[in-house]
Amino acid sequence: MSAPLKRPSFGWIVLLACFAGLGIGIARVVTSLYSIELRASEFQLGLIAAAQSVGILFTSLPVGIFVQRHGPFLPLCAGSLSCALLYGATTAVPDIWFLMLCTTLVSVVMPMRFISLNTVFLQQTEAVGAARAGWFRGMHMAGFLLAGPPLGVFLLERFRFGGAFFAIASTFLATFFVAFRALDRHSQMPQGDGKRPVLGWKEIGSQLRLLASMPDLGRTSLYEFFTQSVTSFFGFFIVVIALSNYGFSSHEAAMLLTFEGGTFVAALFLSGALLSRWGRKRFYQLSFLLLAFSLMLLAAQKGAFLLWAASGSLGVGLGMVYIGNFMTYARIGETLGMGRVSGLSGLIGPTGGFAGSLLGGWLGSLWGFQTLFLPMGLVCLLFLLQASRLKVRKAVNEGGADGQDCEPSGISSLEEGRT
Repeated sequence: MSAPLKRPSFGWIVLLACFAGLGIGIARVVTSLYSIELRASEFQLGLIAAAQSVGILFTSLPVGIFVQRHGPFLPLCAGSLSCALLYGATTAVPDIWFLMLCTTLVSVVMPMRFISLNTVFLQQTEAVGAARAGWFRGMHMAGFLLAGPPLGVFLLERFRFGGAFFAIASTFLATFFVAFRALDRHSQMPQGDGKRPVLGWKEIGSQLRLLASMPDLGRTSLYEFFTQSVTSFFGFFIVVIALSNYGFSSHEAAMLLTFEGGTFVAALFLSGALLSRWGRKRFYQLSFLLLAFSLMLLAAQKGAFLLWAASGSLGVGLGMVYIGNFMTYARIGETLGMGRVSGLSGLIGPTGGFAGSLLGGWLGSLWGFQTLFLPMGLVCLLFLLQASRLKVRKAVNEGGADGQDCEPSGISSLEEGRT
């Protein structure tokens, strides 16, 4: 029997999340500006943008299976060290195609890092409860959205691209060393079904079939796919909308994104207490109602003030849905195994983001980018109706008070879906 997974302190987990988000936040800005420095064409810029996520789509599920079998320590260290080496080598050859190669390789090994971290986060939900579960993601997104971009600009002004990429590599090395202190390198993941998964095509296929056979998992993954699509579409095209439809300056358009990101992070830190108090049913209802209102307000085209207000409330709604999804994935992981669930969520989220950018760009060119917020809002209303039909049962201390509302198909229904 494998040793139980060591539960690191809350502080070490938050530190891991902070370094994880900070490195990616710096890298996003520095990589884009380095592409321009190398005089990349529009086509090449598009390829680099796609290269940042293409590897994730192919390696998330295998990495999730590996984490479930061997624990998060080894893949977390291997992924952090690999990313550090790749980012450190990025400026060795000042060529756009070499940058594209390094970026693609980073996307291939990145799931070893973020799926391992997400697995550790899921493991901690029972200990910290719903009220603090969003703090892990909150620290990650604070580094990614708020601290990383300005720090990346500062590093470029001081040390140019070589120094900036060295700083990025250093944040990944920091995660590598913190992992040695925070995690037990010899322990393995508890197996929810008593079986250790074997990495292979059969196991990968069975993972995907779980989305159809388990209502909780399929519904939560649908929510995750959709909200990541909205996040990606808003993050890329709201700048275009603000510049072309409202006459914003580049600085004002960037601040609109920062405002949405700030409210998203605030929701991650604060709204978990509502989930703990209300339960998932009411929490999801409020979340999708707020998202529907925000998206329809964005589609209204009634003035800059409403654009700011809708962007802020959108961030709150997206943060709330994330926490609801996170806690549901944690419950499902108790049966399926946290590594398996992390692998699936690691695939669903980036796929939704990729679809949001690709389909959003195509449909927006036909109907107008701002118009697309309306059908997105209508989808949220459908999700609101779906959440309203969830039955209610009494649950004891799901990170909060007794007797809260939650889905009826919890652990027992998951076990039924496996048989």
